[in-house]
Amino acid sequence: MTSRSAARPRRRTDLPALAAILLAFPLAVLPATGANAATAAASDAAVHTSTTAMSGRQAGADVPFTEQNAATSPYARTNGTVLGSDYRYGTLASEATGRTAVQLVGQGRYVSFTLTRPANAVDFHYALPDSLHGGGIDAPLELYVDGKATTALPLTSQFSWLYGTYPFSNNPSVGRPDGQVPHDFYNDVRYRFDRTLPAGTVVRLQVDPGDNAPWYVVNTADFEEVAPPTARPAGYLDATAAPYGVDNTGATDTTTALQNAIDAASASGQGLYLPPGTYTLSRPLNVDNVAIAGAGEWDTVLTGHNVSFAGKQNPPSTHVDISGLAIFGNVDVRDDSNSADTGFNGGFSDSRISHVWIQNEKVGAWIIGPSTGLTLDHLRIQDTTADGINLNAADGPVTHALVTQNFLRNTQDDGLALWAENYGDTDDALVHNTVDSPGLANNVGVYGSGAHDVISGNLLQDTVTRGGGIGIGQRFGSVPMSGPLLVTGNTLVRTGQWDPGWDYGVGAIWFDPQQGDMTAPVEIRDNDILDSPYSALMFQNSNAYVGSAVTTPPGAGYTVSNVTVDDNRVRGVGSYVFQDQAPGSVTVSGTHASGVGIAGVFSCGAGFQLKDAGGNAGWRDSTVCGLPARSPLWAYPGTTTFEAATVGQATPAQKVVVMNTAATAAALGQVTASAGFTVSADAQHPCGTALDAASPTDPAAWCVLDVVFTAQSQGITRGTLTVPGGAGGGAPTSVQLVGSTDPIGGDGGVAPPSNLALNATLSASSALPGFPASNANDGNDGSYWESQDGTGFPQTLTADLGTTQQERTITLTLPAGWGTRTETIEVLGSNDGSTWSTLLPSTGYVFDPNAGNTVTITLPAGTDERFLQLSITGNTGWPAAQLSEFEIFD
Repeated sequence: MTSRSAARPRRRTDLPALAAILLAFPLAVLPATGANAATAAASDAAVHTSTTAMSGRQAGADVPFTEQNAATSPYARTNGTVLGSDYRYGTLASEATGRTAVQLVGQGRYVSFTLTRPANAVDFHYALPDSLHGGGIDAPLELYVDGKATTALPLTSQFSWLYGTYPFSNNPSVGRPDGQVPHDFYNDVRYRFDRTLPAGTVVRLQVDPGDNAPWYVVNTADFEEVAPPTARPAGYLDATAAPYGVDNTGATDTTTALQNAIDAASASGQGLYLPPGTYTLSRPLNVDNVAIAGAGEWDTVLTGHNVSFAGKQNPPSTHVDISGLAIFGNVDVRDDSNSADTGFNGGFSDSRISHVWIQNEKVGAWIIGPSTGLTLDHLRIQDTTADGINLNAADGPVTHALVTQNFLRNTQDDGLALWAENYGDTDDALVHNTVDSPGLANNVGVYGSGAHDVISGNLLQDTVTRGGGIGIGQRFGSVPMSGPLLVTGNTLVRTGQWDPGWDYGVGAIWFDPQQGDMTAPVEIRDNDILDSPYSALMFQNSNAYVGSAVTTPPGAGYTVSNVTVDDNRVRGVGSYVFQDQAPGSVTVSGTHASGVGIAGVFSCGAGFQLKDAGGNAGWRDSTVCGLPARSPLWAYPGTTTFEAATVGQATPAQKVVVMNTAATAAALGQVTASAGFTVSADAQHPCGTALDAASPTDPAAWCVLDVVFTAQSQGITRGTLTVPGGAGGGAPTSVQLVGSTDPIGGDGGVAPPSNLALNATLSASSALPGFPASNANDGNDGSYWESQDGTGFPQTLTADLGTTQQERTITLTLPAGWGTRTETIEVLGSNDGSTWSTLLPSTGYVFDPNAGNTVTITLPAGTDERFLQLSITGNTGWPAAQLSEFEIFD
């Protein structure tokens, strides 16, 4: 038997020393111990890529793949359409790495990649349209190697497309610019070739017969040479061997057997090896004082629902070492009431998690304090519905954590976050990570924080909305930052964005004293800020002025002070180098800027002082108080798709929102659409000839167009919606239109209609204790809402969908075992919750156990309401209103 120390090496990361090594040697690799050694050796043998900054220094993670962008790589070729460069929220290009991608529409369209180095595996970052009713489509796309068809890649949009207000849903809708924009378009698919392809091999993706999605978008191809599976380390138990018998075929739920094997390894002082295969899980695996090693990220795959490794909380788990495996969840929407859909969740001290691929989970790793001495390295986290990695000091401090050499892409909240919720994040280091395209918030977010945290050597790219490359704030109830915080050696590329909640740009590095003064020392030193679409450094006012109000001198606001900005380089900034909106001060030295869009400094009397300590260049001579004079109209969604059309028949209307993004009113010209598409005024929010100045609270700053498609022939029709206008002139804004008569989704077909009520808020005129209105949209026919007995009729059950949506049918259920009864129901609709109209008159509906106690009601054509209400005036089975489920379908 191997000793405990051999199976689970104890470690307390000497963070200052290790961070110093990583800073001195930007691509230094962590020393491998225990089961990590073989995995690390295989990774190090591969080809690594990173970005070289203006300083000549390399930034980002030392990844094991070579990435090619389909639109910009010199080794990529296409006869498709290049999308971008685009920074507008709600467009396919805006969420892509590099803000550009290739779209394939119609048979014969392709994109190819010529290998620059040998590879035996590839991961494609791609997008497909959603289904008509949400939930995604499945569609194949043919993969060729040197002209020979090799496989049909199984693509899906099941894990893409979010709608409505935060935390969003899968129910298609288009609404207000400040929170109801369709987004989260991308997913990843990986494929392992049957051999190692030499450099010069051409790998092509092509639309062939049977590849019948209306369109495909390919963003990047990540080619790598994957090592053979890692063998069982000495002293490790084999989870698939007797007596554990863990199923690695994926055929059965093996959660209990695997948990038993983990517990046995922990108790015996041995590690646990997971051989190559697929392990299907249904609940989190509890880990403490145990080492778990897979055969590699491409060989050992954990999948299913609620796939997670759970650490203990307060006190945390200790001496956990997990490596060499992949976690593929089935998470398609964010549910913050569930922590079981997170790759790693809980407290981990003196532990290491490394070489793990995490995809389609809610969060990659949510680490809860108290935790100390945790290393997270060489993780690949993609396509989550919330954060990538969050160090959350909720129940105690998170200290001496090292987060390094991780690759994160398409997280739907902060890529990396330090959240000092109730305690400090102290002596933590985020060093040499790559964070691409966070769909919401920041590439790196710091909320509160403790002392001596370091953010260094990271490559941060392509912020999408409501954040910047690095956001430093007193927000989300965090404890005050004590500092110092060092931000150094990072490269920020195309970070920052136009915020639809504020209606102006957010900087690449920005400070937000939302909930208190920020006085802790912060040093911003030796960073490269490249091609930011708006400002380089921003200091937000805690009053969060919106629109043109930001140009008036603020009367109050928390301060930002004790900040130094030294020896930074800014190139190609879209608006300002410094955007000063908060009271306070910053000392600046050695900061050089070139390619400044508007002015070096934005300042409108907030009382912010820029203290020039010398050596600055390219920005000191120009200060303005004004937003851009020219600002194009914003139209979304940027691609509008009409699916399963019938020749000669108009499809249901799709909505396109047009917003003025300028600080002054803008003219709106005559909107036109290509042949086959018809545009008309929306009944509820029609467009006129002008739009008010941008303001989230002014509905006259935006309007809605209704677009329908009438197919003239079988197949795919492409078109454009052209919207002229905007402040200061400029080119018209356009929206891509795609209509298709094909059955959508290839093998998968169109997903069934989504139950809009699952994400609605239900209320009732009364409820019997223990039988609330929320029982009627919990997805469980066994629970039910019942009005208060003896209070008589009528009783109402009301669904608030959050936004105006198209509704076609209602399904009502009662528990399957109940006897036959008739309930008399009137159906009403409203868009404001106070003025109601009758959609269907009072009718007796029979609930018959032989028919599953289910009633389906078809609503009038064109029903388009935010609120649906059932007014129940009688029940032959009980002296109260009763319903198990109130389901609403589009």
